[in-house]
Amino acid sequence: MKYLPPILGLTFLALTMTNCSGQLSSEKIASRLEPSIVKLFYKNQPGHGTGFFVSGEAGVCTVLTAAHVVKKEGERLLQTRDEKVWQVAKIEIFPSDIDLALVTFQAVGRNCNYPALKIGNSESLKKGSSIYISGFPIRGGKLVSQFVEGKVSGLDKLARGYGVSYDALSVGGMSGSPVVDVKGEVVAVHGMSDVEVVQNFASYQASLSEEQRQTYQQAVERVNDFQNLTFSWGMPINMNDIPLVSAKGVDYTKLRNLLAEGKWTEADFETYRVMVKVAGGESEGWLTDEDVDNFSCQDLGTIDKLWVEYSNGKFGFSVQKQIYQILGGTKEANQQVWIAFADKVGWRKGGKWLNWWEQGFHNRRPYAHGYFPSLTPGDERGGRTGLGVYYIFIPNSPVTETCKL
Repeated sequence: MKYLPPILGLTFLALTMTNCSGQLSSEKIASRLEPSIVKLFYKNQPGHGTGFFVSGEAGVCTVLTAAHVVKKEGERLLQTRDEKVWQVAKIEIFPSDIDLALVTFQAVGRNCNYPALKIGNSESLKKGSSIYISGFPIRGGKLVSQFVEGKVSGLDKLARGYGVSYDALSVGGMSGSPVVDVKGEVVAVHGMSDVEVVQNFASYQASLSEEQRQTYQQAVERVNDFQNLTFSWGMPINMNDIPLVSAKGVDYTKLRNLLAEGKWTEADFETYRVMVKVAGGESEGWLTDEDVDNFSCQDLGTIDKLWVEYSNGKFGFSVQKQIYQILGGTKEANQQVWIAFADKVGWRKGGKWLNWWEQGFHNRRPYAHGYFPSLTPGDERGGRTGLGVYYIFIPNSPVTETCKL
């Protein structure tokens, strides 16, 4: 076919790139991954690994990688696909000895200029499922990525979060690479080869379950018998894998589940409830300005990450802070900016403040960018559990600077 009419040509192109199930071509997946992967390395030490951008807080760029890539002491650096080098500002290792870590560096401006990859659902993987990996193998000179295809060979659990094996060829330097499905969504983080699993997990054998020991022994046998015909291993991830850390012992499972279901109103009520609990104000039932100014950074970060992640960057305290600052807001109270913000996010209508108890307060879809959280002191039944928290405003609180929100 040498010629296609314009409209038919576009239709044909679309069909070659994706189908009705959302499956993308390998070429499309490769091009989508390319600008989102990074090289992680040490300033004065050999070796490196790979990571990739995920959604995170405003003002910083957030990278997900394997924890063993960044665990050594020393100055850590990060190189993006445009060959710019950045100094790592913070590393957050996942709890429960899972081999995952979040790495951040300061963004230029209010937003990270690198595209975040979408986290998919690892539970959709089956034996034989197609997967793709993109990372930076160990090579001298220019930054050159490697894109490989493979099939899922097993879904057996090992220690440290490892739970999916595949036959995709990976080499040194690709630890921390995204493992994506046919939709181009991340379903695992690449970590080790069979050889590395055998070497690194030998000390874990006593703590492994019977099933895990069998999986480990199978890896040992593959390494001994086949050597070059072995598998690679990754850590399955999905949206539920955001660490629900709390300095005050607060359980954020309900908030996460409500956000995952897109129940924004109920999640708003739950946000208020858990924040009151973090502040120790359950007996009074409301938050004060002082409570907010002294709020736990770890808990504020968890709440914000959940809102940002599940709303695809539409809601969250860090999102509201961006809007507030764009409108000219600072730490100093400014009535005009405050009103402009409320108009922008939909907290005012027709020049009138909308009180939380008014009928239809939360029933104005589609919600404006930055509408939630509104810190509504109610519950899913609309019951009143607090007072006028509407005048407590996170974006101009000192806590946003203290916690680097």
